[in-house]
Amino acid sequence: MGVIRDAKLFEHMEKEHEKILALEPTAAAHAIYESVRHKADVVAQDEKEIGVRATLNYGHTIGHAIEALISPAMLHGECVSIGCVLEADLAHRLGHLEASCVPRIRACFEAYGLPVTMPTLPAGKGLPELMAKMAVDKKNVGGKIRCTIITGVGSSIDCPQPVSRDSVEAVLRDALAAADGSTGEPPAKAARH
Repeated sequence: MGVIRDAKLFEHMEKEHEKILALEPTAAAHAIYESVRHKADVVAQDEKEIGVRATLNYGHTIGHAIEALISPAMLHGECVSIGCVLEADLAHRLGHLEASCVPRIRACFEAYGLPVTMPTLPAGKGLPELMAKMAVDKKNVGGKIRCTIITGVGSSIDCPQPVSRDSVEAVLRDALAAADGSTGEPPAKAARH
Protein backbone atom coordinates (compact mmCIF):
# COMPACT_ATOMS: atom_id res chain seq x y z
CA MET A 1 0.00 0.00 0.00
CA GLY A 2 2.86 2.33 0.73
CA VAL A 3 4.31 1.78 -2.73
CA ILE A 4 1.08 1.93 -4.74
CA ARG A 5 -1.12 4.37 -2.77
CA ASP A 6 0.41 6.21 0.18
CA ALA A 7 3.84 7.88 0.24
CA LYS A 8 3.46 8.76 3.95
CA LEU A 9 2.82 5.11 4.80
CA PHE A 10 5.86 4.10 2.76
CA GLU A 11 8.00 6.70 4.56
CA HIS A 12 6.72 5.45 7.93
CA MET A 13 7.59 1.87 7.02
CA GLU A 14 10.93 2.95 5.61
CA LYS A 15 11.96 4.95 8.71
CA GLU A 16 10.36 2.80 11.39
CA HIS A 17 11.22 -0.68 10.10
CA GLU A 18 13.08 -1.67 13.27
CA LYS A 19 10.16 -0.67 15.48
CA ILE A 20 7.64 -2.35 13.19
CA LEU A 21 9.66 -5.57 13.06
CA ALA A 22 9.93 -5.47 16.86
CA LEU A 23 6.12 -5.05 16.96
CA GLU A 24 6.40 -1.78 18.86
CA PRO A 25 2.68 -1.07 19.35
CA THR A 26 2.40 2.47 17.98
CA ALA A 27 4.59 1.98 14.90
CA ALA A 28 3.16 -1.44 14.03
CA ALA A 29 -0.45 -0.42 14.64
CA HIS A 30 -0.07 2.61 12.38
CA ALA A 31 1.35 0.51 9.52
CA ILE A 32 -1.36 -2.12 9.88
CA TYR A 33 -4.20 0.38 10.24
CA GLU A 34 -3.19 2.42 7.19
CA SER A 35 -2.65 -0.69 5.05
CA VAL A 36 -6.05 -2.13 5.96
CA ARG A 37 -7.75 1.26 5.55
CA HIS A 38 -6.39 1.61 2.02
CA LYS A 39 -7.32 -1.93 1.09
CA ALA A 40 -10.87 -1.46 2.39
CA ASP A 41 -11.18 1.76 0.40
CA VAL A 42 -10.01 0.09 -2.82
CA VAL A 43 -12.26 -2.95 -2.33
CA ALA A 44 -15.26 -0.70 -1.64
CA GLN A 45 -14.60 1.14 -4.92
CA ASP A 46 -14.29 -2.08 -6.93
CA GLU A 47 -15.96 -5.06 -5.28
CA LYS A 48 -15.75 -7.27 -8.39
CA GLU A 49 -12.06 -6.55 -9.18
CA ILE A 50 -12.69 -5.13 -12.64
CA GLY A 51 -10.61 -1.99 -12.25
CA VAL A 52 -8.70 -0.28 -9.46
CA ARG A 53 -8.85 -3.31 -7.13
CA ALA A 54 -6.54 -5.21 -9.45
CA THR A 55 -3.76 -2.74 -8.53
CA LEU A 56 -3.64 -4.56 -5.18
CA ASN A 57 -1.93 -7.33 -7.13
CA TYR A 58 1.22 -5.21 -7.41
CA GLY A 59 4.17 -7.59 -7.65
CA HIS A 60 1.95 -10.59 -8.30
CA THR A 61 2.29 -10.77 -12.10
CA ILE A 62 6.00 -11.53 -11.89
CA GLY A 63 5.80 -12.97 -8.36
CA HIS A 64 3.28 -15.66 -9.29
CA ALA A 65 5.45 -16.76 -12.23
CA ILE A 66 8.48 -17.10 -9.96
CA GLU A 67 6.39 -18.94 -7.36
CA ALA A 68 5.09 -21.40 -9.96
CA LEU A 69 8.66 -22.39 -10.84
CA ILE A 70 10.30 -22.34 -7.41
CA SER A 71 7.62 -23.40 -4.90
CA PRO A 72 7.91 -24.78 -2.25
CA ALA A 73 11.49 -23.49 -1.89
CA MET A 74 10.14 -19.95 -1.47
CA LEU A 75 6.91 -18.71 0.05
CA HIS A 76 4.21 -16.78 -1.82
CA GLY A 77 5.06 -13.51 -0.06
CA GLU A 78 8.75 -13.90 -0.79
CA CYS A 79 8.05 -14.35 -4.51
CA VAL A 80 5.69 -11.36 -4.51
CA SER A 81 8.39 -9.27 -2.78
CA ILE A 82 10.75 -10.03 -5.66
CA GLY A 83 7.92 -9.30 -8.09
CA CYS A 84 7.33 -5.89 -6.48
CA VAL A 85 10.95 -4.87 -6.99
CA LEU A 86 11.05 -6.19 -10.56
CA GLU A 87 7.72 -4.53 -11.43
CA ALA A 88 9.13 -1.24 -10.07
CA ASP A 89 12.08 -1.74 -12.41
CA LEU A 90 9.62 -2.41 -15.24
CA ALA A 91 7.73 0.82 -14.47
CA HIS A 92 11.03 2.70 -14.58
CA ARG A 93 12.04 1.15 -17.91
CA LEU A 94 8.63 2.07 -19.34
CA GLY A 95 9.23 5.71 -18.35
CA HIS A 96 6.68 5.92 -15.53
CA LEU A 97 8.96 5.82 -12.48
CA GLU A 98 12.09 7.81 -11.67
CA ALA A 99 15.23 5.68 -11.46
CA SER A 100 15.88 6.72 -7.84
CA CYS A 101 12.62 5.11 -6.70
CA VAL A 102 13.64 1.57 -7.62
CA PRO A 103 16.56 1.21 -5.14
CA ARG A 104 14.48 2.98 -2.50
CA ILE A 105 11.66 0.44 -2.88
CA ARG A 106 14.20 -2.41 -2.92
CA ALA A 107 15.86 -1.11 0.27
CA CYS A 108 12.55 -0.89 2.12
CA PHE A 109 11.65 -4.49 1.26
CA GLU A 110 15.18 -5.58 2.24
CA ALA A 111 14.84 -3.80 5.59
CA TYR A 112 12.05 -6.25 6.42
CA GLY A 113 14.21 -9.25 5.52
CA LEU A 114 12.34 -9.93 2.30
CA PRO A 115 14.08 -11.25 -0.81
CA VAL A 116 14.42 -8.69 -3.60
CA THR A 117 16.38 -10.50 -6.30
CA MET A 118 15.54 -13.35 -8.62
CA PRO A 119 16.45 -16.73 -7.15
CA THR A 120 18.36 -19.29 -9.15
CA LEU A 121 15.64 -21.29 -10.85
CA PRO A 122 15.60 -25.09 -11.09
CA ALA A 123 17.59 -26.64 -13.94
CA GLY A 124 15.85 -26.30 -17.28
CA LYS A 125 13.66 -23.42 -16.06
CA GLY A 126 14.23 -19.89 -17.24
CA LEU A 127 12.78 -17.02 -19.21
CA PRO A 128 10.46 -19.06 -21.47
CA GLU A 129 8.87 -20.80 -18.48
CA LEU A 130 8.45 -17.52 -16.56
CA MET A 131 6.80 -15.91 -19.59
CA ALA A 132 4.51 -18.92 -20.05
CA LYS A 133 3.34 -18.62 -16.43
CA MET A 134 2.71 -14.89 -16.86
CA ALA A 135 0.67 -15.55 -19.99
CA VAL A 136 -2.06 -17.11 -17.81
CA ASP A 137 -2.20 -14.35 -15.15
CA LYS A 138 -5.75 -13.40 -14.16
CA LYS A 139 -5.14 -9.68 -14.87
CA ASN A 140 -4.33 -10.31 -18.52
CA VAL A 141 -6.84 -9.11 -21.09
CA GLY A 142 -6.86 -10.19 -24.72
CA GLY A 143 -3.60 -12.07 -24.35
CA LYS A 144 -1.76 -8.96 -23.08
CA ILE A 145 0.30 -9.10 -19.89
CA ARG A 146 -0.89 -6.41 -17.48
CA CYS A 147 0.89 -5.05 -14.41
CA THR A 148 0.29 -2.44 -11.77
CA ILE A 149 2.38 0.51 -12.95
CA ILE A 150 4.05 2.55 -10.23
CA THR A 151 4.39 6.26 -11.03
CA GLY A 152 6.14 7.30 -7.82
CA VAL A 153 6.63 6.07 -4.29
CA GLY A 154 3.04 6.11 -3.08
CA SER A 155 1.28 6.31 -6.43
CA SER A 156 0.27 4.10 -9.31
CA ILE A 157 -1.98 4.13 -12.34
CA ASP A 158 -5.48 3.17 -11.12
CA CYS A 159 -5.80 -0.02 -13.17
CA PRO A 160 -3.17 -2.55 -14.27
CA GLN A 161 -1.81 -1.61 -17.68
CA PRO A 162 -0.83 -3.74 -20.66
CA VAL A 163 2.94 -4.02 -20.98
CA SER A 164 4.92 -5.26 -23.92
CA ARG A 165 6.25 -8.78 -23.77
CA ASP A 166 9.67 -7.42 -24.80
CA SER A 167 9.76 -5.05 -21.80
CA VAL A 168 8.88 -7.81 -19.34
CA GLU A 169 11.40 -10.17 -20.94
CA ALA A 170 14.14 -7.53 -20.63
CA VAL A 171 13.50 -7.09 -16.90
CA LEU A 172 13.41 -10.84 -16.32
CA ARG A 173 16.45 -11.54 -18.48
CA ASP A 174 18.49 -9.04 -16.45
CA ALA A 175 17.17 -10.43 -13.16
CA LEU A 176 17.99 -14.00 -14.18
CA ALA A 177 21.46 -12.99 -15.33
CA ALA A 178 22.11 -11.32 -11.98
CA ALA A 179 20.87 -14.45 -10.17
CA ASP A 180 23.05 -17.00 -11.88
CA GLY A 181 25.09 -15.36 -14.57
CA SER A 182 22.94 -16.79 -17.36
CA THR A 183 20.74 -15.25 -20.01
CA GLY A 184 17.61 -16.78 -18.51
CA GLU A 185 17.34 -19.23 -21.39
CA PRO A 186 17.46 -22.94 -20.56
CA PRO A 187 20.77 -24.53 -21.49
CA ALA A 188 20.94 -25.73 -25.07
CA LYS A 189 20.83 -29.50 -25.54
CA ALA A 190 24.18 -30.98 -26.36
CA ALA A 191 24.64 -31.74 -30.03
CA ARG A 192 24.69 -35.42 -30.86
CA HIS A 193 27.86 -36.72 -32.48
